[in-house]
Amino acid sequence: SVQNLGADMDLQEVFVPWVIPPRGLPRPSRLGSHVDRNSCTWHLEKASVVPALLAARVAGKRRLRKVPRKSAVTAAVAAAATAAKVAAAGASTIGAAMGISSALASPKNHKSGKRPKVVVLGSGWGAATFLKGLTEDEASMYEITVVSPRNFFLYTPLLPACTMGSVEERSIVTPMRQILRGKGQFLEAMCENIDTVQKVVTCSRAGIPSSPRAVYERFPEGKVEGKLTFKLEYDILLYSVGSEPNDFGTPGVKEHAFFFKEMPDARKVREKVTELFELASLPTTAPDARDALLSFVVVGGGPTGVEVAADLADFLTSDAMSLYPDLLPHVKVRLINTGDSLLSTYDRGISDKSVEVFQKKGVEVMGGYLVTGVTADSVSVRKMGSPASDIESIPTGLVVWAAGIKEHPLTAKLKASLIEKNYGISELNVSSLKAPTRGIVTDEFLQVRGSGGSVFALGDAATVRADRTLPFAKQLFRAADVNGIGEISMVQLRDLLQGASDEFPQLEEYAEYLDATVEVDGKDPRLKAVTKVFGDALERERVAFQKARELAFQKVGDRTAKKGAESVAADFAECDANSNARFDLDEFKVLLDRIDKNLQPFPATAQVAAQQGKFLARLLARGTLDGEVGSLQDEMQSLRGFTYFHKGSLAYLGGGNAAFDLPLVGPVTGPAAGVAWKMYETSAQLSWKNRALVGLDWIRSEIFGRDTSQL
Repeated sequence: SVQNLGADMDLQEVFVPWVIPPRGLPRPSRLGSHVDRNSCTWHLEKASVVPALLAARVAGKRRLRKVPRKSAVTAAVAAAATAAKVAAAGASTIGAAMGISSALASPKNHKSGKRPKVVVLGSGWGAATFLKGLTEDEASMYEITVVSPRNFFLYTPLLPACTMGSVEERSIVTPMRQILRGKGQFLEAMCENIDTVQKVVTCSRAGIPSSPRAVYERFPEGKVEGKLTFKLEYDILLYSVGSEPNDFGTPGVKEHAFFFKEMPDARKVREKVTELFELASLPTTAPDARDALLSFVVVGGGPTGVEVAADLADFLTSDAMSLYPDLLPHVKVRLINTGDSLLSTYDRGISDKSVEVFQKKGVEVMGGYLVTGVTADSVSVRKMGSPASDIESIPTGLVVWAAGIKEHPLTAKLKASLIEKNYGISELNVSSLKAPTRGIVTDEFLQVRGSGGSVFALGDAATVRADRTLPFAKQLFRAADVNGIGEISMVQLRDLLQGASDEFPQLEEYAEYLDATVEVDGKDPRLKAVTKVFGDALERERVAFQKARELAFQKVGDRTAKKGAESVAADFAECDANSNARFDLDEFKVLLDRIDKNLQPFPATAQVAAQQGKFLARLLARGTLDGEVGSLQDEMQSLRGFTYFHKGSLAYLGGGNAAFDLPLVGPVTGPAAGVAWKMYETSAQLSWKNRALVGLDWIRSEIFGRDTSQL
């Protein structure tokens, strides 16, 4: 679509930031050890070009300070030029969508003269959209091998609808071999290890069991008799293994709760609910035991937890009324959330609407509660802020855990391999890889830090993050300390943050605060008043323009938490240890560390993973990448990095109601939104077969109800 093309295509001028060497030289801070070993002796920590270029930029800021704080004419001209650039970009996007642009036309032969080996790990949103984004001609430039323990793609947004059979399982899965047809080969196996130095992945799976009736683990861990192990070499590795449910160390969750992330999870929940109703209907079951068996607890107030509770509530208020009418007085559904509101990332109106729908359905929403433990027949909870001893025990027959995600175990192994590869060569890459994140850290081109252009990560397995400022603290401080006295004033700090905010967007809010609070040059109060009026007006226009632009072109640098003026002021005050309105190097490092903590990754959603897969498909379709640092550097200088287009958020609330949180439009809820939700989720399937099956499932469940048969 036009909007997706516009989010990923090269539609603006390439900006070469000041923290990298001039064009033509390698980029060790982003591309890793290959540069430092083979390409040149340029090192970021020792480069004189960094403080020199920064000093020039800061000096330019100072020269501007000799005139009023903001030039209304200059700013207006700059805003008009930026608007013209974005408008031209939009025109280019439409032209590309109509087939006019030829910039991304793919060659039939790879530019290296060979067929690089591409190994794709995973079969989720990132991997599937990458494969669908490549044509057969484009894929023929590479030797593509997909490795995954799951031989199908799962449409995860409709997984909660499988809880009680509103949608059947096979309606939302697509075989990977069907997606991969004519483009490469698929191997059903589990990746156990990644050697980034030798560029080899080790994979395994169980062999043929000794007995036809034997029950065996298809992907056993460790040394097991009959286990099949093989290795694959790669030039380019696409890491898309996803994530795992996060139990946050809560006792009993792994043993007694049901996670909800994969198709077997939905199947187990559905079977367990039916089994509990059948047990409760037996004449030998006491009334108190019925209450415990039919007590259902869903933990997690995000989209997954809300939709699981909604589908379960729909079953109880429709099919269960006719199938188990005598048991309904014993049924209780609870939705537990640590936050005070459900769907906290959505508009507040949507959160209130979800609570209203659940109350009508008889679902108890327990906001502000922390689960402290899970047993075979109970859940222990504590009200947030209450004493640790104030524990409440809730009898339950089923606990569904949808409280969050954490990194895949293989990600830790990949990080360890890359740290070993970069140790003693690139301190910046090592520190980035050691930083606590949900997935492995990548740059704006989705290249894993320190991989030398050979490993790309996407989806839940990746954390796309802008560069941190702390590793550059000394260079930044020296550039601002023009007098060489070991301290910088608030004016110097203001100019430094403004000069560096283009490369480090997390500095922008702090620069704006100092710009508004630090005394401007000049003594004429009338001049100051005029400057303030024009400056505030232009700032409002700039913010509005930036928000509109980021809607379609959201870079990773735009993902920075806004703290507000009071919190920013507190950070400055607390980091200025001796309260003299001057910062030495140690105080400056503490300030940068606080600012870096405001960086946020893209959300772990299907939207992000799908757009990242399309971005990498277009990147490889150019026929330049071969797994070496030089090929990626060429692409970095001619293309811009990944940008995310947010289409909005949606969730099913139950009772035919849904919620849309749409950009520019705002929240939309109610039965009409429920119909729109079903239409969207049906049309968004990967194939016409799946669209037909999902559409028929909606009709079947409305007319004939859900099937509770235990097969």
